[in-house]
Amino acid sequence: MPDTVTSAEFQRALRPLLLDAVASGVTPGAQLALSLGGCNPLVIAVGTLDSTADRSVTVDTVYDLASLTKPLTALAAVRLAETGVLSLDEPIGALWPQRFAERIAALRLDALLSHRAGLPGWVAAFESVSLAECGSPEARARVLDVVAAVPLTAAGTALYSDLGYILAGEALAQRAGATVDAVVRQQVITPLGLGALQWRGVGERWRDASVAPTERCPWRGRVVQGEVHDENAYALGGIAGHAGLFGTATAIAALGRACLTALRGESAWMSGRAVEAMIVARSGGTHRLGWDGVSAGASSSGQHFGPRAFGHLGFTGTSVWCEPDRDLVVALVTNRVHPSRESVGIRALRPQVHDAIIDLLRRNP
Repeated sequence: MPDTVTSAEFQRALRPLLLDAVASGVTPGAQLALSLGGCNPLVIAVGTLDSTADRSVTVDTVYDLASLTKPLTALAAVRLAETGVLSLDEPIGALWPQRFAERIAALRLDALLSHRAGLPGWVAAFESVSLAECGSPEARARVLDVVAAVPLTAAGTALYSDLGYILAGEALAQRAGATVDAVVRQQVITPLGLGALQWRGVGERWRDASVAPTERCPWRGRVVQGEVHDENAYALGGIAGHAGLFGTATAIAALGRACLTALRGESAWMSGRAVEAMIVARSGGTHRLGWDGVSAGASSSGQHFGPRAFGHLGFTGTSVWCEPDRDLVVALVTNRVHPSRESVGIRALRPQVHDAIIDLLRRNP
């Protein structure tokens, strides 16, 4: 029989852990969503949007999802491959002819999406543009030029790279003839009914209490709220393949549920073969295509997720983990970078949450 748990049991087991995290300063607030089999998701919201403690987090509070954008970019690419628009083994020079020098143009899309193209993790490309320029065609071109000029290391070994997803997102958008956000909406968000997942371009900030603030950004000279936290994504106009999505834990859990449904061959959206190819273990590290796998000894998924589990983290304090063998998805969404990224207690909280959920399920066979 599939695992089952009531909302009351979920609240009793997990709410105290989240409240302790808020009280100890790990994060001002949090959402936690659990999706089990065919059951409705169970959701907990705790804490406040910021340190003023006068605006409570609800299940509808919107968070900057940071690198949880990456799986959606990869899923969009895989779906375009399934429909014949592109091939995952194409070099980005074929997807966007004459844009990049040969050494970058030769990088394959699947290598970029699995962090095996030899690109470094990050570069301060945003420093090449002024705040007033962010999002303009000229600024986007300049940021891409900086990214494309970074030195490459030996390809094949996994090295987590924002830069690979910046290039991949732009290249698949060129082939599809639309912006990155439009491609992801067309291929992932709209067919799955995940309207709560959305981008906010530069100048489109939320100005109410529906979105949690992130960091006090020295570059922008303000607390970031309703605009992307990642500086390179902001310089690109808030629209990028590596970061930029906003949403809720419920929506992210629904995305994970859609992937598990497809993996079982029960989805018209994507084939099980395609999802299996994304999450299969690869040599050189735990990163897969669009996802990460369980790390030996110290995984953010905790101690009990199996070898087929797949997930992803976001720098702002977000995560999603999918466990096919138990048919469960766990989405934890926080703004742990508010007011400063120096708060790193999320590293301990993530495995504690996942272990507590498995312990709860074991008590409710």
